[in-house]
Amino acid sequence: MNLEENFSWEFLKNVADALDSYRIRALIDAKQDILKAGIYDESQYDIILYRMLDEEKLKYSLFNDLKNNSKNNLKTLIKFSDLNSIELSKTLCLLELLKNEKLILLEELVDEIEGDENNPAKFIFKDYSIKINDDPISQLKPIYEPVKVIFDSKICSGCGLCAGICPVNCLHIYNGFGKIDEDKCIRCGLCYFVCPRTFLPMKILNMTQEKASKIKDYEKIGHFLEAYSARTKIKEISMICQDGGISSTCLHYLFDKNEIDFALGAKMSNTLWRPEPVILKNKEDILLTAGTKYVNNPNLQILNQKELKNKKIAVVGVPCQMQAILKSELYNIGIPSLNTIKYKIGIFCMESFSYESLLEICKKLNVDIKNAKKMDINKGKFFIYTKNDEELNIPIKEISHLAREDCEICYDLTSESADISIGSIGSPSGWNTVLIRTEKGKKLYNKLIENDLIESKPIAEVKPGLSLLQKIAGSKKSKSNKHINSKKEESVRVPNY
Repeated sequence: MNLEENFSWEFLKNVADALDSYRIRALIDAKQDILKAGIYDESQYDIILYRMLDEEKLKYSLFNDLKNNSKNNLKTLIKFSDLNSIELSKTLCLLELLKNEKLILLEELVDEIEGDENNPAKFIFKDYSIKINDDPISQLKPIYEPVKVIFDSKICSGCGLCAGICPVNCLHIYNGFGKIDEDKCIRCGLCYFVCPRTFLPMKILNMTQEKASKIKDYEKIGHFLEAYSARTKIKEISMICQDGGISSTCLHYLFDKNEIDFALGAKMSNTLWRPEPVILKNKEDILLTAGTKYVNNPNLQILNQKELKNKKIAVVGVPCQMQAILKSELYNIGIPSLNTIKYKIGIFCMESFSYESLLEICKKLNVDIKNAKKMDINKGKFFIYTKNDEELNIPIKEISHLAREDCEICYDLTSESADISIGSIGSPSGWNTVLIRTEKGKKLYNKLIENDLIESKPIAEVKPGLSLLQKIAGSKKSKSNKHINSKKEESVRVPNY
């Protein structure tokens, strides 16, 4: 066989670059350690290795294509997508990876639409300016960087995904803080790769949700198809749910129709009001997770449990967890547990607290945490309802300093990366606001109505309605931007959104 006839020089160069990736080298060198740990068997290991090799090869194919052009912009990316028969969003993901690995210099060119005192100025995407970094590639290629840098910079979301996919089980998230067993760590960088706080292609997440082929900005609450106000009709759920019980009702339907085998959620641990991740196995288990917990809970940490292998899973979680899962779909390297997730049910979240901070809030309200029956954030206040039927509250502004510092850099209130997003803001008391984001989420919601499991109204028919949700979501985005800019001024690490 004549190799020159079957393989171009460009192809061989891309393969060589991919094989020289530290992620690939680490996986190859640590194969026995990975198999010994027992998280992945040999066939799963092979899938991850070869899928990552394909992804690295495609990334360097884009890099070398850009190197061969005198000028690179959006047209270059569209042409690359067409030649390789991939979606533009896939090419944009590779571009973000090249940017964050400092192989290219990427600038967005925008048109400014002037604003006024009521409406801020808008910047509309026009084109890309892409330049190749002139330094030798051997000096530019990224080296191993542990997710510990995210922990130490106090920008970890506490989602738990790094621990949930670690091939040697050397990571653990507890009370919103991560730890690495350095003796077990194989320096593969998978934790850093999947983390939503290392780099997160925010526009591409929403672009993927919409199945759009054009680049644009998604304001305040992200892409959604439809919006409703709803509450459950299932008596057992309505008796204990936080608001409208829609997230629990979604799981009830999915279990009842055998759409899922398991679900991941948060239940109360043996320490009252300190949640812990839980695998739900049936409809009865749903009642264990009803109600909102305001202490960080790393649901995704238990994705590596063996009983989840080859099972259909639904994940109920907060925005950072939905971001982590969708990012991993965009950069799919064949991690088995991630590819079994069938439904992403997102919960609205402004911020979370450490357990110690929650105790401090109870202290300010002069209530014993053992006497707390329910907690809620509503109308700018933190409420605690006691077993003695007392209603205690404190303005959020008086306890905002107790929230996790890591949450201040989060831009997402409404779980923009979910299939269906659920919260209370915008709906009357006892109801949920529901944002349908994907066709899968729409089909699920319609099934709840068809099976008479919920009462549903268009959000336009209720007060305070979508305008309040958009206002609060916009406020969270603004605060996030201010906090990120402040960290940048101090030369402190921030996420690359």
